[in-house]
Amino acid sequence: MSKSVRRGRDHDINVFNASAQVTSQDATDAIFNSGTLDIAEQRQVAKPISIFDIYPDFTQPRRIIPSVIRNFWTGEPEALGSLFDVWIQAVEREKNDYFDVKAHLTQIGTEDFDESKEIPDDAGPLEKALLSVARLAANIRQVGLTNPITIVHTGRKYRLETGERRWIAYHLLNNFFSDGQWSKIPARIVDQMDVWRQAGENNARADLNAISKARQLAILIMDLLRQEGVEFRSFAEIIDEGQSERAYYAQVADGNKFRIPLRQSEKILTAIGLKSAGQIRHYRGLLKLDDESWHYADDHNLTEWEIRNFDKTSVTSVTVSPHETVTSVTVSDPSNPFVEAINKKRIGKIWSYAAKLDILNDQDRQKALQTIGEHERWLDELKRALQDDRKRNGR
Repeated sequence: MSKSVRRGRDHDINVFNASAQVTSQDATDAIFNSGTLDIAEQRQVAKPISIFDIYPDFTQPRRIIPSVIRNFWTGEPEALGSLFDVWIQAVEREKNDYFDVKAHLTQIGTEDFDESKEIPDDAGPLEKALLSVARLAANIRQVGLTNPITIVHTGRKYRLETGERRWIAYHLLNNFFSDGQWSKIPARIVDQMDVWRQAGENNARADLNAISKARQLAILIMDLLRQEGVEFRSFAEIIDEGQSERAYYAQVADGNKFRIPLRQSEKILTAIGLKSAGQIRHYRGLLKLDDESWHYADDHNLTEWEIRNFDKTSVTSVTVSPHETVTSVTVSDPSNPFVEAINKKRIGKIWSYAAKLDILNDQDRQKALQTIGEHERWLDELKRALQDDRKRNGR
């Protein structure tokens, strides 16, 4: 089982040298960067930045961490160590066997290593996701990081623009190796977040699943419409209300109401790697999925065609914790107020607060108490409903 997060001592790593090999990925980055970065930014040298000073971009289209695991994480870098514990335990339940992360982290890598080709076809969605990060981490440990992440200043800290998977891989290495070598990651600091640069890197990787592409599409459409004065609710505002993250992207689900600005469709097609306006309509249509199907399709990396032909009756479930399951799709009964999505979300929040009880600040403690109070009221109402049902049926 993994150890708790160790910050380790600061240690500068010189991974940039004139004799370093240029990989095909470097060439891809240069192509995409040349269209979005100015000359000064292109020449900027990456610097080692503490992985604990970098925060994720929760609107990022690709979800490295499966949705059911991500529910246990508030986004604090220091909490990733305990999140790995939850993830590993969930994988062991999924495969009903021990999962040796350290063994995967110490495997031999090569410069052209492709971690996705090394993942067994019969692995479950939680294991596949963790193996992908672990294999990438093993390769970084073996040959170094040739493609620095990009980050944006936010006060004294930083926000990730590109490279979340590389950043998580560094956290995984830092969690299992106590030499302090992985506490800093090579990063280029850019002036501001650029969703088109982010889309360019995602498209270059060519591994966005259908839900990730739907998110990417929504982000780009919102960016174009904001330039025309259209306002959208923030991601944080929607999540704080207990809604699914899908609701943020679904703000532009209606193609008649939120039309792509004139002569901008080609720009979107190029950024996402689509071929026709018809594909844009298909991927925009995914924004209207119910939350359960949305997360299932994302965690299982389903294609757009597979989602359209998705059979919910064939789905099985795997327990992640006493309160969470993954790989299950449940169709809620709208006449039953006790199975609203917000109630399930609240349970996950309480579990998350409990998991990091010893590191909560005063504001988090207040939020936790408020959430617990709301959940207690829900439990009382459910208890009364069950008791009333029992009386009505004479039991």
